[in-house]
Amino acid sequence: MGTHTFSQWLAARVEADDWAAIEDRFNDTAVARDLGPEIVLADPDRPRCVISKEKPIHSGGVGQDFTNGVIIAGVFDFVLGLTALRYTGEGNFATTSLNIRMLKAVEKGGVYAVGEVSRRIGRTIFAEATLYNGRDEPCSFATGEVRVGIR
Repeated sequence: MGTHTFSQWLAARVEADDWAAIEDRFNDTAVARDLGPEIVLADPDRPRCVISKEKPIHSGGVGQDFTNGVIIAGVFDFVLGLTALRYTGEGNFATTSLNIRMLKAVEKGGVYAVGEVSRRIGRTIFAEATLYNGRDEPCSFATGEVRVGIR
């Protein structure tokens, strides 16, 4: 499915409130399969990325029981980008800025992030997300910008 065709498919699914199909499509991407986050759109205005099945790639440092920063950045990029789903009728979208603030080490044992739009100015969505460990403790915070209406 080409980019233009995918954008049209996605816009049609958003219009139809077919969030389950959108979840399935994103969860079937190479990045989701390889890096391990599951996309959850039970509340499409607060998309979630969940890593419940940890892989060796998720480990940070040398044998540490913490989540790798690369994985954290990837989860934030994914969840912040998904905040623009409501705007797919305007065209493609892409994360253009990502700022991460680590509050504490993210212990392994389940990780999830929740994102939401804070405002929109023109074709730029400003979004924020919080990443939690398996005990629902906030460990990291991110802000980002997502460009919408890319043709």
